[in-house]
Amino acid sequence: MSATDPPSTKTPFRQGDVVKGHYVLGPEIGAGSFGQIFSANTISGGVRTSALKFENIQATQPQLMNEAVVMRVMEGNKHFAKFYHHGTHKNYKFVAMELLGPSFIDVVNRKPPYRLSLHSILKIGVQGTEALMALHQAGFVHRDIKPGNFVIGNTKDTSGTIYLIDFGLCKKLADPQLSNFKTPLNINFRGTMRYASLRTHHGFDLGRSDDLISLLYVLIELRTGKLPWTSMKTKNEVCRMKERYLGKELVSSMPKQFEKIEEHLFTLDFFAEPDYFMIAKLMKEAAVENGLDLKQPFEWEIDMNELRLVVQKQHEQEMEKIEQ
Repeated sequence: MSATDPPSTKTPFRQGDVVKGHYVLGPEIGAGSFGQIFSANTISGGVRTSALKFENIQATQPQLMNEAVVMRVMEGNKHFAKFYHHGTHKNYKFVAMELLGPSFIDVVNRKPPYRLSLHSILKIGVQGTEALMALHQAGFVHRDIKPGNFVIGNTKDTSGTIYLIDFGLCKKLADPQLSNFKTPLNINFRGTMRYASLRTHHGFDLGRSDDLISLLYVLIELRTGKLPWTSMKTKNEVCRMKERYLGKELVSSMPKQFEKIEEHLFTLDFFAEPDYFMIAKLMKEAAVENGLDLKQPFEWEIDMNELRLVVQKQHEQEMEKIEQ
């Protein structure tokens, strides 16, 4: 949830409720300004575990249908959740999608030292770049890249795959070829303060490079445990610190290839297309230089596979009680 989001909006739904005669709600797995997210099992058509995300029909800044549009466009890409259904239920819009998780936040907090290995950082960097390239090529910018919006798969086969989620702030890429196109100015702050690009702070519309700059901030934080502006409380303080750290100092704790990545991203204007292949190639070069094999599993995969068996068993027992 962004630093400027209002408090979460509770829905009237509870574990065990039936939605549209098709979904039995399980435990709540998330909440935010939009409403709540529940795990759920289907009643008919074969048992399938899903995630149901709810938003009040009268929400002042609705995001859920925007999210549904993006998910349907991205369906079939390996870095995006499967879209199942959308509709309304008791004055709430809902979207049903593939159940994924945990998030990067959950993964990094699972045990000390609360940061990830260079091997994991580089794998995340490559897959995160792939996900953003796919989203951008489909004509969207995300505008809220942060650790909580990347998750891993929740099966043994997908625990090594990074998924990009939460498209409520997604926006269609502006087309500079249109005769009446003007770069929008004085845009309201979008996203999460800690990971927002400088262009966000300065009130400009966001382009493709802004998503990748946010990804760069995420990678640095996951590797080092914090960003230089983590303790700052206001947008102006954070903005000044980001400007101060422009240049090689920001990536001083990362492999030298990140200097080229940073230089590339911060020289792009709103219209310019990032060189996704160069970024991924540099991260792979960093892996080779540091003796790392990116084909090896993430550090959390063994831990998560063991935990997954326990969680799945608990979920099955809870759903059996509900259905009795």
